Amino acid sequence: MEKMDLFSVLFILSCLHVHSVRSAIGTFPINCATGTNDKVGNIQEGYEGDVEIITNIGPDDRLVLEPHLFPIGVTFLELVYSNGDSTATVRTIKPLDADVLQESGGILYYSLTCQNPPLKNIRTLEVQDINDNPPIFQSKTYSATVSETTAVGSDVLRVKAEDADVSPENTNIIYSILPPAPDEFEARGDGNIRLKQRLNYNNAQQYIFTVQAKDIGDLSDTTTVTITVEDFDNLNPYFDHSLYKASIEENQVGPFSDVTPEAIKAQDGDTGINEPVLYSITAVFPNEYQSNFDINQNSGVISVTTALDREEVDQITVHIQATQQDDASKTANAVVSVTIEDVDDNPPKFDQDEYTVSIPENSPQDQFVLQTRVTDPDLGGFEGTFRIIPESVPFSIRPDGTILVKSSVDLDRETTTSFSFQVEAQEKPPSTNKATADVTIVLLDENDNSPQFTTSKYQGKVFGNQTTGMQVVKVEATDLDEGPNGEISYSIDFGNEDGFFGISENDGVITLVKTIPLVDNRILQFSLYVTAKDGGAISRSTSAMVDVKAPGDSHPQFLQKTYQGKVEEDQSEADIVKVDFLSIDPIVPVTLAVETEADKFSINQATGVLSTKVKLDFEEKSSYTVQLSITDGTNRDEASVLVEVLDINDNSPVFENHPATVSVPEDHKLGDNVTSVTATDADAGFNGEVRYTLLGGAGRFNVDQETGVITLAAPLDRETQDTYHLVITAQDQGRPSHSTTTNLDISVTDINDNAPIFSKQPYETTVSEHAEVGATVVNVMATDKDDGPNAVVTYHIVKQEPSSTPPVFSIDAESGNIILSEKLDYGKAKRYTLEVEGQDGGTPILTGNATVTVWVEDVNDKAPVFSKDQYDVSVYENLAGGTALVSLEVTDEDEGGFSKGHFIMDNSTFVINSQGVISLRSDATLDRETVDKYNIEVVAVDQPVDGLSSTAQVIITVLDVNDNNPQFLPLPEPIEIQEGAYTASSPGEVCEISATDADIGDNGRVTITTSSYSKFFSFRDDGTLLAIEELDRETQDVYDVVIVAMDHGMPQGNNITTVRVSITDVNDNAPVFSSDTYSKSILVKDAKVGDVLLTLSATDKDAGNNSLISYSFSEDSSMVVLDAETGVITLTSDLSEVTEDTLLTLTAIATDHGTPPESDEAEVLIHFKIASLTESVSFESSSYKFTIKENEPEASTVGKVKALTGTPGVTVSYNMKSHEDVFSVDGEGTIKALRPLDKEKEEWYILTVEAIDSRTPQNTAETTVNVQVENVNEAPVFDTEIYKAEIFSISPYKFPIVKVQASDPDVGESSELQYSLLESTTLLDVEASTGQVYVLDASRFGGNPSTFQVKATDKHGLFTTTKVEITVKESASNNIVVISLNQPVFTVEKKIPEIEDSMGKALGWTVKILSVRAENGNEMRTILRESTDKTYVSFIAMDSSGAVIQATVVKEKLQSNHNDVKEELEKVLGSNLEIKVEESSGISEDSEGSNEAAVIALSVLLAISIVGLIALLTVYLVRMKKMKDTDSDRESFNIGGPKKSSIDRSFHFHSKKQEVKEVKFNNMPDSERDSENDTDLRNGNSISSL
Repeated sequence: MEKMDLFSVLFILSCLHVHSVRSAIGTFPINCATGTNDKVGNIQEGYEGDVEIITNIGPDDRLVLEPHLFPIGVTFLELVYSNGDSTATVRTIKPLDADVLQESGGILYYSLTCQNPPLKNIRTLEVQDINDNPPIFQSKTYSATVSETTAVGSDVLRVKAEDADVSPENTNIIYSILPPAPDEFEARGDGNIRLKQRLNYNNAQQYIFTVQAKDIGDLSDTTTVTITVEDFDNLNPYFDHSLYKASIEENQVGPFSDVTPEAIKAQDGDTGINEPVLYSITAVFPNEYQSNFDINQNSGVISVTTALDREEVDQITVHIQATQQDDASKTANAVVSVTIEDVDDNPPKFDQDEYTVSIPENSPQDQFVLQTRVTDPDLGGFEGTFRIIPESVPFSIRPDGTILVKSSVDLDRETTTSFSFQVEAQEKPPSTNKATADVTIVLLDENDNSPQFTTSKYQGKVFGNQTTGMQVVKVEATDLDEGPNGEISYSIDFGNEDGFFGISENDGVITLVKTIPLVDNRILQFSLYVTAKDGGAISRSTSAMVDVKAPGDSHPQFLQKTYQGKVEEDQSEADIVKVDFLSIDPIVPVTLAVETEADKFSINQATGVLSTKVKLDFEEKSSYTVQLSITDGTNRDEASVLVEVLDINDNSPVFENHPATVSVPEDHKLGDNVTSVTATDADAGFNGEVRYTLLGGAGRFNVDQETGVITLAAPLDRETQDTYHLVITAQDQGRPSHSTTTNLDISVTDINDNAPIFSKQPYETTVSEHAEVGATVVNVMATDKDDGPNAVVTYHIVKQEPSSTPPVFSIDAESGNIILSEKLDYGKAKRYTLEVEGQDGGTPILTGNATVTVWVEDVNDKAPVFSKDQYDVSVYENLAGGTALVSLEVTDEDEGGFSKGHFIMDNSTFVINSQGVISLRSDATLDRETVDKYNIEVVAVDQPVDGLSSTAQVIITVLDVNDNNPQFLPLPEPIEIQEGAYTASSPGEVCEISATDADIGDNGRVTITTSSYSKFFSFRDDGTLLAIEELDRETQDVYDVVIVAMDHGMPQGNNITTVRVSITDVNDNAPVFSSDTYSKSILVKDAKVGDVLLTLSATDKDAGNNSLISYSFSEDSSMVVLDAETGVITLTSDLSEVTEDTLLTLTAIATDHGTPPESDEAEVLIHFKIASLTESVSFESSSYKFTIKENEPEASTVGKVKALTGTPGVTVSYNMKSHEDVFSVDGEGTIKALRPLDKEKEEWYILTVEAIDSRTPQNTAETTVNVQVENVNEAPVFDTEIYKAEIFSISPYKFPIVKVQASDPDVGESSELQYSLLESTTLLDVEASTGQVYVLDASRFGGNPSTFQVKATDKHGLFTTTKVEITVKESASNNIVVISLNQPVFTVEKKIPEIEDSMGKALGWTVKILSVRAENGNEMRTILRESTDKTYVSFIAMDSSGAVIQATVVKEKLQSNHNDVKEELEKVLGSNLEIKVEESSGISEDSEGSNEAAVIALSVLLAISIVGLIALLTVYLVRMKKMKDTDSDRESFNIGGPKKSSIDRSFHFHSKKQEVKEVKFNNMPDSERDSENDTDLRNGNSISSL
């Protein structure tokens, strides 16, 4: 393949070489005596080289090259000749182009003229055309509107393309439609678009496709053709639906109330025309009701004009027709099936006016009470609803009239002995007919009330003046029952284990049996559960709780002696700090007071929050010491609060004066300064640092945020925007910050940077070849966006094509008017192209150019030509007047074509417009039966006056349409078929129906189909209506079947009618009882012969005798009898032989009167009761108490409850109704725990257990079960399995490492845990009471982590262990770096973690602070936390691997990154921070000289500490004993406090986060408080002293 490519390249290069050295086309001698006329030869266009070799030139001959006939020829040539030469050469100066020589027929003319004498030697050269130009369409889009009736074969549009080539074969154009091409159109060879298939407006309203013009060389162009289809009135109207359903009430007139599937509507089938339609009624079935209906001819709304009676007729079919308003022959038909709705004319009636019945109180919900019956003479009997008046009575009524118990709880004989109400039967709306009957229900007494306490919880108090036998509290309960059921006895079930209390069984008075030992600062609390029990046979009981409190003496006191808080200046009523205190308020109220600075501070009595009363001024005083007191009137305590006042930012920046407007040229360089602004702030530090920001300027200006210098950020363009408004803001760096703004206007000055632009590109005009010299041809105009002289434009013609001497046109330099300077000649030039230049007046000069095309206008001299000699058109009859039929295309080779021409046609039926479109006259119609063909002559004239003309024949053929609808023959009446199971394979014949059509062929061939109920009915080919689906009269007894007769024409004609098919009955439904079981309970002692016990009811869906029902028992009974017609069961025996509860079971049968008869059965249950109608279930005890030890395994038994039914054979099941996730109860009443229980989480569980018996309906009872979880000693639990920490080998003695923390699951015993090491070590030890792990000596450890075991032991000896993993990192004392900060020591201490993070971020290392001390060298752990002006911070730095970095390297980086360190620390400590790197290391320089003094001082301190420790330990043990007793009272009486000793508090100094938590201790359990302290220690928020 590569060899072939190389061969091709070499072949092309060789051809080019041959061409470049080829000889001249011809060689001819010159003749200056007589002249010559020679044909040089022929050559293809594109040729470059020698054209002619001239010989025989005399020495005196002088030759020049001149044009001949067509000047364009010499523009391609030049003469190579010098005077005295004997030969000369004519050669090309540019490639020859046959297309340019089109005017001369492709012949290049030139002359070799001898000057002495002047004789011409004429030469002609034929330039052969090559195909190098594609066809070009005259327009990129074509469009036409075509009627859908346009005959197939008609030309609807013509597209035209031109090819700039010269030869006929290269200009021959082939037209085609590109895919996807519509089937309806084709492109002809002359560019005509011809119709191939008939158009249908309803299928497509528009076609858009692409036409291609292609020449012989496959060069092509495309254009878009849009054909819009115009609708023609050739379709009948149509209804939206062939069948409508409507309804109207009997006795009503007016429009139908409801029409489905939607309102009646018909419209013209020609949707584009949509001619209005008129509605009419053509028939009504039955026909005697024709006069009862009317239809609005415009809207189609059907109205009933004479009221109808549903009892007379319930279904009517109305046939309607829609007729096109302008053509009565165009119609459509539809059927409206009208249902006459029933109106209730007769009121309902109860079978009795009064009902009386007795039932036991507390009868269960849905218990049967009595059956009412209602009849209604109207169709369908009574259809409506029952209701009880008033609805507030505890009874309900079912839709069948059965009265049931609605609310069992309201059937309380003690409240109401009987109920009287009315039962109302109300027919369904909108009927208002109704009937009422009176009902009286008497309640029989039962023991159904439990004792009720007057309140659910009682409270009592026992104070220090207690005496044995005193009344503590009295409980009281009542029982609404009478006799023994209402007698109540009281007892204390549990909660009195210590025996302090007793209760009177009769009156419920609780007294003190023995003295309670009260405890100071503690409130003892006793919860007693008291039960009230009645004296019923099956007793009922209720429990209540009695809460007895016994407070001891109280001594209010603050939890701390000193508190600290901060508040910003200028803030009133601002909260500062919350102080914590102990009290037993509200039993013994306490008062908080501000003793000093009371005019400035106040304290909230309820919350203990200290706040400001007035605005404080930092400049006046920066701190306050506020003394507080607390007292209960007898005892008093004091504390102090150190309040620090914080400064705020209160000055705004101020701008200096500057010009209001600054000018800048639009070519100002990016980044150059424009101007500057300056603002100052009277504040200092961050509050005085000013930063600048800029708004406005559309992003073209920047301001330096520090200097205020404004620079150019984006290029300027005066022509786009010549002014900018800037708003500069100066803002200080205070918090909150203050700012001020200033305005600055920037004015942009002009430079010459825009060239003139002409208003059009290009200009084009037409001038008659007879126009006079001096006439204005066209005006050109250019504008310049610049300003002043830069915008002044002058005009010049720089080029004219074709050129001439002198020029044909000139231009006015100022106005731009182009003027005709020479006469025009259409034969010489049809078009001139001028290049016009516009120059502005700026420096440098900028120019713009425009092209002006001047067309020379020709005169008329050629006759028009029709595209065909004869046009054949086929159209359908009934065409609408004004419809376009065919478009005649005429062409004219003169300039402008046939644009001024007109047509002449003499015909009374058709008319032609100026575009050649032949249309049907608006007042004419086409009838194929009258005239089926028209021959018309049409004349085309190209000018209104003295025009040339031509003639064409138009033949119009009229086609037939299907304009007759089928018609039904008379229908049989009546139409009936018996109900049955029909199928398509085994149908039932209904009747035969026929229809005819006056049309012939397919238009007259008729098919009949069903339009409704097609699932049930269909037609055989012979017109027999068949039943093909099961017909059930009980489901539907009448079918109004809409049938459609339709021909096979296009469009199809149809006719619609309705036939009513009636379904006759067979006995295919058995009676159905209203209930499967009927039951009744009666007391034997109250029964009487003839009492109505029950009423049975059954229904049958059949009709006539098939629906009549008789009632009977399967076996006769001596106790009751059943009425065969009414279904009433009555008592026939006095029941004297019944001596115990007896159940009578019977089977009732309902039988219809059909052939063969059908029947149904129901069970009848009658309970004969001896004693009571009430059956219930109850527990042996109203409440139970059980205990279970904590941590017992899953499914451990808690206890057992038992319920009794009083009847053998009735079983009981149990259900847990509370705490189902913790306990379960089985079928025997055994209660089990679902999981191990924890006394510390929850000690008491109050359960509700429900008992359910097996009766129908079921009875239920509930009991209360109290479960107490007993304590079992559990081992402590550590917070985590392993604690990890890192320390340095230089860490001092007692340096805190980590705090381990364990909790005791046993309530109140976490504070008594003791911590110790499992094995001793010289590295560390642990504080026994707190779990604080601290350093003993770390200098001898290093490298790998060391693991130690720490155990926590409770007071019973149980213990658990955890691991402590310590990593000791090597570090020498000379690696410690010390910096000093101008901040108070307590401020630095609170922010140690933040300082470590900030310094680490600035230095790029990990920073660990070892100590913080004040200027005088004291460590920061001082209880007073005195504020100093300088604080020393000792720290080490580590790299990413954990290695300690030498102090010299750290100090160097502190100096180099000083600004970064300062910036980061100021984020933590605030502005105006001063940082200094101290020369000394972490160990004082004079430490060696002071060792001896330090030993003496430490010895003295140690002796004092030991003495103080012994005293404090004694106090601590006493307090711990008290605190153990008061733990349970803290939460209830606002008592709380830290569990650490005063020594521990003195030597611990917490971060700000922990201080916030400490002020909440008064409501926080000790375990939570210690946990939070330990969390802070683990997070590095606490530093040990010493």
